[in-house]
Amino acid sequence: MVRPSRSFEVEGGPRRARGRPPRTDGQRAAHRARLIEAAIEAVRAYGPDVSIEDMADAAGVSKPVLYSEFGGKLGVVDAIALVLADDVERTVISSLASTGAFDADSVIGAIVAALISLIEDEPQLYGFFVRSIRTSDRGFLDNALVRVVHERVALVVSYLAPELPKDELSILTDGVFGFVFGVVESWLPTKKPDRDQLVRTISAIIRAGLMEAASAQPTR
Repeated sequence: MVRPSRSFEVEGGPRRARGRPPRTDGQRAAHRARLIEAAIEAVRAYGPDVSIEDMADAAGVSKPVLYSEFGGKLGVVDAIALVLADDVERTVISSLASTGAFDADSVIGAIVAALISLIEDEPQLYGFFVRSIRTSDRGFLDNALVRVVHERVALVVSYLAPELPKDELSILTDGVFGFVFGVVESWLPTKKPDRDQLVRTISAIIRAGLMEAASAQPTR
């Protein structure tokens, strides 16, 4: 016996089957934002080893809902990384606006300080972010946080060293991230020198290194 179709022609076109109406773009964005916020709170509560089950419980949804939205744990990692990148950007803009300084040294210092704040103030999120990448086949730089902040930092690097070819500029920009994260992880256990001195030292090394790389380019 053939079952009748749930959708049939009526005056004005086909009628939609009964059920929940589709979400609007705004509703989908709000739903995704709620899931990300719940995942962030789960990481803060359970630490870097938080499971998908913990995140789903925190959001009040089932695991399949998270998989459907993010495609897996690495998808959640990237979604959280985008939130962290936005936080870093807002921190940099706020810092620069408060001082009124927009020269290269100030921008580098603000970015370095914001990355240090991220690692120091959100240790659970940073640990989750790093551990999830290290336990996958992705490289440390192959993540949403670096990709987003990379675009901003690349503008500063190109300003400091306009002579650098595009490919070399990209490599050095990625290297800046690795250097900063490595230094800060080494600094965290003792927090010596003090934070302000650390920011000045890292910023000076980055600026000097980029200027030296620019001066090493062959003359045309």
